[in-house]
Amino acid sequence: MRHRIAALAAVSLVFAASGCGKSSSSSAADAGSDSSGDSSIPACTAVATMGDPADGAAAADAAFGPAGVADDFGPNAKLGSSASALGQLDVYEVTSPRRLEWVDLYLRTDLGGTRLTISVYEAPAKNLAFRRLTTVQVDVPPCVGWVGTGPLGISLQVGRFYAIGFDPNQAVTTFVDSESNDLPIDGQFGRLVGSMTSTSVSLDTLDYGMPSTKSFTRQRLFTSPRSADDGGIMSDAGGSDAGLLDAGG
Repeated sequence: MRHRIAALAAVSLVFAASGCGKSSSSSAADAGSDSSGDSSIPACTAVATMGDPADGAAAADAAFGPAGVADDFGPNAKLGSSASALGQLDVYEVTSPRRLEWVDLYLRTDLGGTRLTISVYEAPAKNLAFRRLTTVQVDVPPCVGWVGTGPLGISLQVGRFYAIGFDPNQAVTTFVDSESNDLPIDGQFGRLVGSMTSTSVSLDTLDYGMPSTKSFTRQRLFTSPRSADDGGIMSDAGGSDAGLLDAGG
């Protein structure tokens, strides 16, 4: 059975932690709740800084927060039983032309000096290899909650599949939804169809393999409408290394 995830207002800050609700959206009012149940660790505020911080423009965009409307995939996700340094990606099928503006990951970091590499991959069809479209890196202090990519501007193409996720330089703990029959989950742009793991999300390509339909990590994707011939970062854009962006502290 598919569960429709309602849109979240774009004014929600990237570092706000959402509440829980399997088939209902999180509201701005409950965005400050911490589902980890641990008040001793602060809420995450880390966002990747896009472009040259010296010009201030991209940094201002990141400080303002994400544009568009958000689909929260996994508001019922629970804190994982153990920390891991393995790469985690969620797999999405696109059914409506949208622009991916921003991605949030919900997780917990307990070690200082943690750096996440976050990547977006695209496959032209099911079972074909994913190619990396863009990568950002963000430094994350000990915290729990949303960690953001900053502005992305990726054109999501109807009929294609996208793997979105991260790998850390040291162990972090993800929030995982492993409820039976939760997948697929519908969103504004398409649906979440599965998840996969990888030793690295810095590789130029990933095999499609056999994505798991049993569990997935919590993510929040902000998208906006676009025309079918709109620009942005697309599969026929330049080399994937052009998308590598570094993070501010």
